Amino acid sequence: MAEKERQRNDSQETNAPEGQHALIGVADSATTDDGFMRNDHPDALWFGQAALGLFVHFGISAVHGDIDLSWGMLYGKPWEMKLGLEKSIPPRQYFALAERFRPERFEPERWLAAAAEAGCQYAVFTARHHDGFAMWPSRHGGFNTGTHGDGSDYVRRFVDACRRTGLRVGLYFSPPDWHFNALYMSFHYGSGEDNGAIKFPGRAHFGLDHEPIALPAKPADWQQRYEAYVRAQLTELLTDYGRVDLLWFDGGRDLAGAMSVAEIRQMQPAIVINGRMHGTGDFDTFECRLPTARPDGWWEHCDIWPEGPWWGDVASSAGYRPAAWMLATLSRVRADGGSFLVNVGPRADGELPQAAYDRLAEVKSWMAHSGEAIFGAEPGDGSVTSQAPLTRKGDTWYAHVPPDMELPLAVELAGGRTLVEAWLLRDGMRLPCVNRGGGGRWTIEGMDGKRSGLVDIVAFRFG
Repeated sequence: MAEKERQRNDSQETNAPEGQHALIGVADSATTDDGFMRNDHPDALWFGQAALGLFVHFGISAVHGDIDLSWGMLYGKPWEMKLGLEKSIPPRQYFALAERFRPERFEPERWLAAAAEAGCQYAVFTARHHDGFAMWPSRHGGFNTGTHGDGSDYVRRFVDACRRTGLRVGLYFSPPDWHFNALYMSFHYGSGEDNGAIKFPGRAHFGLDHEPIALPAKPADWQQRYEAYVRAQLTELLTDYGRVDLLWFDGGRDLAGAMSVAEIRQMQPAIVINGRMHGTGDFDTFECRLPTARPDGWWEHCDIWPEGPWWGDVASSAGYRPAAWMLATLSRVRADGGSFLVNVGPRADGELPQAAYDRLAEVKSWMAHSGEAIFGAEPGDGSVTSQAPLTRKGDTWYAHVPPDMELPLAVELAGGRTLVEAWLLRDGMRLPCVNRGGGGRWTIEGMDGKRSGLVDIVAFRFG
């Protein structure tokens, strides 16, 4: 194996997003089409200052309670193997979960209200994940809430709840559909699919019962039928629910012909989309990793708030990472001008675990005193540097000091300028500005014993 290929496979063995993206066909970039123009509709410009959104992964996997959404039907996933786990069930059993999907406590307004109070500006809901189960009674395909459920339209209930809570409406749609494609794919991860995914030599293809199989060839009209099906369901989502602010594709670069960006905008003129299907879009998405350099244009970082590498509700991953982690990540994202889409997963009954509400309440309290450093703030312009992430608003700059950062806070000013005042945003306490060695290096002191355990925002001005 060539060294470059070996390094790619090694990375996928330990990195869940890379291993997943290879299998579902995530397009490499959101800027590959030179003819693409970012949506400049006045009602699309909100995304440039969105700052914070709530990602909601929910589907039939929650009925089981200890497997991830869609990925729970694939055996031998390298990111779980690294942890010494095997959280999978055969696809036949997975698809049968749809018959028991009855989320009687599905009350999206409750979780969206908590998210809005914590500062979220938009929310994105999994209308259809890779398992192919449509969370609405679709008129197309045979695997949705109308054919295998109680007929409820969970997409509509989510959309209506977004509007009642003032959040922008985002819908996640996976063009890959493992139910539609069940007879023509292997459910043994890395068994040799010719799709760029990691390959484990000698792995057998697995069928619907995780039994070894020989994969049959797809029918000659398979691509045509698949694209027509994808197009039909996208049309439903884009025409049946009023205004949709954001469309979040996840993979399907070989299905980009099902519906073009121009056709999407004909139905929803103000929509913004990511580039993970078409290879071009209004914003880039960095999943579970931050960019190494500030991206050009609009961008978003998504990550999982619960502990563990699973997007849906998984019983052994019920704890949520601290609010300090979430706020430190948000600070880094905003310092580079992006938005943070943080993920939660409702349980089988449709309710979020209490830990999610507890974390959102902590963030709400923090936003009450420090949110000005996040919303409406711009990234720094390079004239000021610090070991802490920086944002600015007018002539006020904000240093986002995470709880694990060593003090004192250092600020380097270009052009011989003077740091004239600094204060702790949380309570207004004034902080001494010291220039001991001359030049442009200043330290902001007086924070010892004043740390909150979250991100402490130090505001400052210079002359």
